[in-house]
Amino acid sequence: MFRAKGHGMSGLSPGKITHRSLDGVRVRIAGPHDLGRPCTSVARIAEGGRLHEISSGTRDDALAWAEHIGVERFDEEFRIDGGRLRVGRSASRDTETDVSDPVLAAVWEGRRHAVFTHLYHGRPADAVAFFGTLRLTEHEDGITAVPRGRARRPEPAEMVKEVPGLGLLEITALTAQTRKRLPPWRGAPVAGGELFQDTVEGQGPYFLLALKSLLVTVLPDEDRVREVPARLAGLAVEAIR
Repeated sequence: MFRAKGHGMSGLSPGKITHRSLDGVRVRIAGPHDLGRPCTSVARIAEGGRLHEISSGTRDDALAWAEHIGVERFDEEFRIDGGRLRVGRSASRDTETDVSDPVLAAVWEGRRHAVFTHLYHGRPADAVAFFGTLRLTEHEDGITAVPRGRARRPEPAEMVKEVPGLGLLEITALTAQTRKRLPPWRGAPVAGGELFQDTVEGQGPYFLLALKSLLVTVLPDEDRVREVPARLAGLAVEAIR
């Protein structure tokens, strides 16, 4: 999963911001925190017997991702759904076997936002065919990707956003499927829902905030774990239309 990084806004005056997930869920975040960092969304699309992971963010996020995986330039460009699909080549190397696999990076760009993914051993025609299974629509607060034909989304999309002083937020719709991530015990009552704390062996503690229609996973900064419950009390996260 690629996570965007940015400088964002300074100061801790109360503010709010809205982001849109790839599956169309709109989330408003408000509180006395630095909310200016970028937000990316990640979704998995099942198509042709394969599971593809796609990400969305700003166009700068997409270019940073392409550079991160070793794409030096985009070789070809196509027009799809009112935007441009650009493809470039790189390689993924297994550090244990030293075997290298060719990777095709594909970036669909709108006016401000972008959707990006990679295909192993892919050709430009494969990227065009895959993006043809999605109906992409750009909005002011993000992009939606609706599967077409036999393509489907087997699980809700996620949003990933860094909030300084709190940690990394992973936000998804609270459904019967995502509810299975919650621990078997009851959480502490908080405004709008329940707060749980658990630990992943080797990775440390994390928090789960179960709200009316959203599930928020908080991966805290290592030195701020004890402060998270109090800081979450000042953060409002809600799904809006």
